[in-house]
Amino acid sequence: MRETAEQVITGIEIRPFTIALRGSVQISSMNMERAENLLVKLVTSDGVCGWGEASPMRSITGETQAVDLAAAAELRTLLLGRNPLAIGALSALMARHLPHNTTIRSAFDMALYDIAARYASMPLYRFLGGEQRDLETDITIYIGDPGEAGARAEQIIRAGFRVIKVKVGLDRQDDLTRVDLIRRAIGRTPRLRIDANQAWGRTAALSMLRSFEEHSIEFCEQPCPAADLRTLKFLSANSPIPIMADESLFTPQDALALDRDDVVPYFNIKLSKSGGLYQAQRIAHIAAAGGRVCMIGGMSESRLGVTAAAHFALANPIIEFCDLDSFHEHRDDPIHGGVTIRDGKVIVPDEPGIGAVPDESYLASPPAGV
Repeated sequence: MRETAEQVITGIEIRPFTIALRGSVQISSMNMERAENLLVKLVTSDGVCGWGEASPMRSITGETQAVDLAAAAELRTLLLGRNPLAIGALSALMARHLPHNTTIRSAFDMALYDIAARYASMPLYRFLGGEQRDLETDITIYIGDPGEAGARAEQIIRAGFRVIKVKVGLDRQDDLTRVDLIRRAIGRTPRLRIDANQAWGRTAALSMLRSFEEHSIEFCEQPCPAADLRTLKFLSANSPIPIMADESLFTPQDALALDRDDVVPYFNIKLSKSGGLYQAQRIAHIAAAGGRVCMIGGMSESRLGVTAAAHFALANPIIEFCDLDSFHEHRDDPIHGGVTIRDGKVIVPDEPGIGAVPDESYLASPPAGV
């Protein structure tokens, strides 16, 4: 292990990172045609580099690429000259300075962990105390023409995946038709999950969840508005389908409230919501103490952000579900190294740090149209 006591952060680069999607991506709360992300590169006084990625989604975190570019400039001033290994202290400092900008904070946090694991000459999951194990991801079918959903589901299963997540929440009949056609196309064995992204009120949610019961749904993510914990708890008590908190869970304090009041059985942890790995670890520990099974999810990250999330999953056995498919929607893959997915299994690299870096030529000359 290298001597690092005197090292400080001497350079911080902030770069827009826009990747066109293969097609329009629709969820109940917004539509996307490109991943408008942001990269952060931290450099220490002895030349060690760490990379982080922010993937803002305005309807979930209240951030956009433009917002995060402005916030990143403030965080750069805050972190320059500081010890890159004081991750806990820097996480708290960033949270005090920009308490509501979790996504851009997660990018800086990710880069700090990349540096720390590189100093330790360990892959990030080992640095965090984890070990290799099987991680199986779902693939998402977004809101669109219900008539096309069955064929898309068959394509996913032929590619070796065994878990499908279906976005719902815009139109009741379209949702019911979409899920029905998917289940008819793939049979009863593959697992199905649904995600409403806060689309329903109490009455509509309970009605929809009961209508989906015949399709053996593994769980439903965030059926009602994030702040309505009473309805979330009511649905958990009365729905035939287990409920997972997503938009209701940003901070360790949120996790404590959800656990204390026994609101839901499942938590969805995302680095972009929590503010990064440091805070996500605290949420995972609360979940473990309360016996809450967790999923690791994401926004629209490239394989850089997805790889960091996969390392986090390996370090936390409480993570039983994975939703790490975001880069499959990207038209380009401008990342060297990082995770690969084979037959639905997420393969995590063993190189020091995160093990993924952006393609500098892509950053210098992104394709036209992004």
